[in-house]
Amino acid sequence: MIKTVLLAPVGNSLYARLIANALSREKDIEISAVVVRSILNARRLRTEFKRDGGRLIRKIYQKLVIGDKRFSENKGNNLAALAKQQQLKYKNLSDLTKSLKIPYHIVADHNHPKSLEILQEHQPDIIIFTGGGLLRSPLLAIPRFGVLNCHTGILPQYRGMDVVEWTAVEEKIAQIGFGATLHFMDSGVDTGPILLKKMITPSSDATFENIRAELETLMVELMIQGVQGIRDGSLSPMPQVLSEGRQYFVMHPRIKFAAQARLERQRPKL
Repeated sequence: MIKTVLLAPVGNSLYARLIANALSREKDIEISAVVVRSILNARRLRTEFKRDGGRLIRKIYQKLVIGDKRFSENKGNNLAALAKQQQLKYKNLSDLTKSLKIPYHIVADHNHPKSLEILQEHQPDIIIFTGGGLLRSPLLAIPRFGVLNCHTGILPQYRGMDVVEWTAVEEKIAQIGFGATLHFMDSGVDTGPILLKKMITPSSDATFENIRAELETLMVELMIQGVQGIRDGSLSPMPQVLSEGRQYFVMHPRIKFAAQARLERQRPKL
């Protein structure tokens, strides 16, 4: 039996719900608890504003006001389509945990002493991270195997923020491509050992929004496969060669405009 705890950024995270819903049906995988980070606290808002700037307002609006509707706006392969395929009936993580009788906790921060106390109490083999800020060493040391994270980029080449767009700006679509990487977290940014990675081939008219939507469904798939592989003993983490890539940061809007133009220019190569 593999014991897991799922960490989520908000209570209505569709990504977290899809992972929890799928894993709840798996043999010999137990979700011992779901821990959600409170979104309306000053420390979180300061930290995320420092990282995202003006984009934070849009993110809050999407998560709290639009909710799941934002996933159904894009046709094709996206989280809304996956939710329909899974027949997901839970509107939020609170509903899911009540129905499945899983302990549900809300904390100010995943690194907060109260959060660490909860995690230590449940003694997970794996912590499944679906968002909610950076994780510190005391938390990373709690699970027996480690903390799983899925990154929307190919590691080790593209670590950090906006790596889908940076791949297009640097004209590396044909060479490196778009994909997602499942890895164990360490104290660095997307630097932990790799378990799985998989590429996608976007359509000839794909936008960054379409590509990210498809990558989100791939992240659910890889997270589930990763927990299954750890349970079955079929996966071995491979350390990254960090010199093969670098960390990227939030892209300036002007560069993002250029990224869209370069994406269109590289489409024939996709």
